[in-house]
Amino acid sequence: MSAVMNRFYGKYRGTVIQNVDPEQRGRIQAMVPDVSGLLPSSWAMPCVPFAGKQSGVYVVPQIGAGVWIEFEQGDPDYPVWTGGYWGSAAEVPVLALAGNPASPSVVLQTGLQNLISISDVPGPTGGILLKSASGAMVMINDTGITISNGKGATIVLAGPTVTINNGALAVT
Repeated sequence: MSAVMNRFYGKYRGTVIQNVDPEQRGRIQAMVPDVSGLLPSSWAMPCVPFAGKQSGVYVVPQIGAGVWIEFEQGDPDYPVWTGGYWGSAAEVPVLALAGNPASPSVVLQTGLQNLISISDVPGPTGGILLKSASGAMVMINDTGITISNGKGATIVLAGPTVTINNGALAVT
């Protein structure tokens, strides 16, 4: 660590200005006005739930996203991005806000709307949803399993029955 007089402890709000890490380690550069004014940070290392050889959680926020920045031993030359925040409710993935507030859904969604949603809501609106940006999806819930290509072709498994394309073929 460099010998600096000013140390910065705790979390600081930042905005991602660069997310293409030349070392491909998930680092970002951010603007952190309370620490460096209008100057960008040096490359901020990610703080992830786990990381190891060919394993771990790899996520990189979009340019313009709000991120929390901390500094190793308070040194502003060694930033660490520790997570993100939403600037408004409009930025939160829609499926994360649906359902039961007492048992919120777990939602992982990309900027292009590819998503995984896990919900404890009973019945046809809960369960596990895997969906692509084009609308193709797999839904697993209390009523059965639905597979759709997003273009009209569907397979529904409910109880002992398999239904293809809304009843064009049904097997029991």
